[in-house]
Amino acid sequence: MPRMTTARLLSSFAVTTCLSIPLAYAATAPAPTDAPTRVSAGVDASVSGARTRQISFHQSVVVQPNGEYTSKVSQVIKVLSRSGLKESNPFQETFSSSLSTLKVVKAWVTTPAGTVTDIPKSDIYVRPVPAAHGAPMYSRSKVLSIVIPNFAVGDELHLITEKHQFAPYFKNEYSNYWMIPQSQSARDESISVTAPASMHLHDAQTGGWTVSQKKSGNMVVLSAHFTTHHAYYAGPSTVSARDYSPLFEVTSFPTWASVGAAYWSRAQQQAAVTPVVQAVADRVAGNLKGWAAVKALYAWDSAQVRYVGLELGVGGFVPISATKTLETGYGDCKAHSTLLEALLAAKGITAYPVIINWSNTFSKPPLPTPFWFNHAIDYLPKYHVFLDSTGEYETPGQLAIGERGKPTVIAGPHPRLLYTPGAEPAHNRLVYNATLHLTADGGITGTAQMTTHGWWAWMYREIFASVPPSAYGHVMNLLLTPSGGGSGSFTPGVPTMLDKPFVVGAHWSNPHFTAPGKNISFPMPPGPYLVPSLSGTPNPINALASAAGASQRAHPVVTYLGQVDWKTTLDFPAGYTPSYLPHDVTVSNPAGSFSYHVATSNNSIVTDYTLKLNKIVYGQKSYAALHQLLLADLKSQRTPFVLTQTPAAKPRS
Repeated sequence: MPRMTTARLLSSFAVTTCLSIPLAYAATAPAPTDAPTRVSAGVDASVSGARTRQISFHQSVVVQPNGEYTSKVSQVIKVLSRSGLKESNPFQETFSSSLSTLKVVKAWVTTPAGTVTDIPKSDIYVRPVPAAHGAPMYSRSKVLSIVIPNFAVGDELHLITEKHQFAPYFKNEYSNYWMIPQSQSARDESISVTAPASMHLHDAQTGGWTVSQKKSGNMVVLSAHFTTHHAYYAGPSTVSARDYSPLFEVTSFPTWASVGAAYWSRAQQQAAVTPVVQAVADRVAGNLKGWAAVKALYAWDSAQVRYVGLELGVGGFVPISATKTLETGYGDCKAHSTLLEALLAAKGITAYPVIINWSNTFSKPPLPTPFWFNHAIDYLPKYHVFLDSTGEYETPGQLAIGERGKPTVIAGPHPRLLYTPGAEPAHNRLVYNATLHLTADGGITGTAQMTTHGWWAWMYREIFASVPPSAYGHVMNLLLTPSGGGSGSFTPGVPTMLDKPFVVGAHWSNPHFTAPGKNISFPMPPGPYLVPSLSGTPNPINALASAAGASQRAHPVVTYLGQVDWKTTLDFPAGYTPSYLPHDVTVSNPAGSFSYHVATSNNSIVTDYTLKLNKIVYGQKSYAALHQLLLADLKSQRTPFVLTQTPAAKPRS
């Protein structure tokens, strides 16, 4: 996985992978963005909003004892709208040219009028995969593209393809899953996997697949069928559709530990402590011991090794050696984690590779498989911490957004399933102190100090490492735009100092904050919060407001907040007195806690705010408590402060 900007990560979690996706899976399940897209089905576009309708999808897989397999897919896709036309033409599917072959057996189009048109070979192309977003990429993956001539709304694409996986990612193993995304519609989907009984394949399903097994001599056939799936559109802030979409899975891996062992068998030797590795470790860590040495080596790996995606053959699951990475100065997530393991080992510190899913997916599939994961990090058993050295600005021992509360597989001599830490609000915290001065003409000036910890520090370091000082004024203007615009700037700390809280100072002026008059009414402005997207917002809770909309949610809600503490002191102009202030609010429940306290002192209003969320993901049962907290927050912040002009004193007679 490439190092991602916080803006792109939080906006969509559209991540590219540094662990490869098996081709059978890639053709049928839409997870990472570099996996091919199989245009899925639709029902009535006027009802569900579906763009296409999958009339049928039938896949037959025959697996060999060594893990090789052949696959034949026959499908029919109907276009229901102009947007569906754009997403389905060209039809595309990705495959690894060093591990497999993929060919079109036959492709044709039928129209509502009954016309049948074969798609000529000249309209079928095989090209390299485009480079990953945000990072350079070296890959032997190819894209099979079918450009469909004169394709129109209402037409149907009929397609038969064959694939041969001649080099399995893991010898003598087969693992794959098929998913119908909840937001898509499907009709008549069937899967058939035929394999030697000696491989001990087992299957599972979620969401309503009809499954069966049939043994014939030395072979076993595992089948699944899904009759009709209607499109369903989840609410905002929902976990990835992979967490709740219908899924059929087949695998030869008996346990999650066996998945870890399989990865370890290929990765262990790549982390050898060679003289080159030892020399770098000694130079970077010197006489440092224990956690001090960990921090030094982690920071060096993060800063000095450039991320470059490497998916060359089975390299999707086999890292480049630590020595080679030191020679080239670049590597993917597997190379980063392997190098860190080797550097730590050179100083007598044990670290094991970990595979994880860096996305908005928080569940694990019903059966063990390595192909659910797309990223590699490290685990240090002595300290019970995870480290991701691709995260150049992560605090050592504090994972970033997208890596928390996740199931992982720890490789090593004792492989196992282990979850990363969750919200940890005490460690992932923003402390914001602002002093504001409201002028008689309705303008406002302010200064603030933001002290960030954990993922807040990661986000802020990322921002100020990416935005040049000359652009600080522009960023400030964006943040002040919702309240009338203004000017100002920031004074950030050093983004590369990873083991300390990251502190940012700010100063600004907003000349058009409110309208002066007998009464001045406004919500308490905390100041220009910096949020990962750099979009204007009066406070962080706006990022969560969408989650507070519905009183019930069908699927879990994601909330990356941790804890926010702010204290704002607002000096108001002479001649005014507070005539209405929001009431104090304190709410504490299993979801977390919220407090809001307003007090006056001379010509000042002091507001203390704390919002703490104990979890990242809130399911159906815990959502009600989250909803209560967020509603209390929203109501408090939308309740206005009212200042009223004090009548002038009458002169004595």
